[in-house]
Amino acid sequence: MNPYDKVREALQEVLDHEGDGYYISHWVAVLGIERVDRGIRSTAWVAVPPEQGDYITDGLLQAGCDLRADADTEDD
Repeated sequence: MNPYDKVREALQEVLDHEGDGYYISHWVAVLGIERVDRGIRSTAWVAVPPEQGDYITDGLLQAGCDLRADADTEDD
């Protein structure tokens, strides 16, 4: 099993925990990563399965942004 299959399997486990009966057809993992290198360096990192088309990845990233933009938030 390659690392991307392991990520998909882990994501499916999280999705199964939600109990809605969906399965993963495509995925994108966006991570905040950091390392100590003469200070703390932070950046975003994106992982996608190598066989996934760029248009699918772009669409998923845009859909994620749209979901966040449309989310109900409370202002304190």
